[in-house]
Amino acid sequence: MRLVLLFCGLLLLTPTAYAEDDEETVVPEVIYHALNPQFTVNLLGNKHYLRTTIQLQLADQKTKNAIEANDPAIRHALIVVLSNNQVDDISNADGLNALRLKAVDSLNKTLKKHAKIEGVTDVFFTDFVSQ
Repeated sequence: MRLVLLFCGLLLLTPTAYAEDDEETVVPEVIYHALNPQFTVNLLGNKHYLRTTIQLQLADQKTKNAIEANDPAIRHALIVVLSNNQVDDISNADGLNALRLKAVDSLNKTLKKHAKIEGVTDVFFTDFVSQ
């Protein structure tokens, strides 16, 4: 038993156990991109609407360039996703999160179709009013 404990202690004290990487840890590039102007869409049902401001989290500069180059298609995809909801569906945290995930999926499909890339990692609603 002592031998096992001694062996484990020696392993912990070896230089490799405390060695730090000499190389810098590569942090993935994250880019935020605001979509302007804000979105105002009619919701399903009787006389309900949604007004929201959206920021995208993108994987890299190439994705940002593709978003900017395909702005009409991107905005159309978001309008379709946003307007295909009832006010009750997006009035709670679970509904809002589901909408966010649908938006990410729709944007990546749109980018794949128009620019042959994907790279939208998240969607953030920085202003959100439904009535």
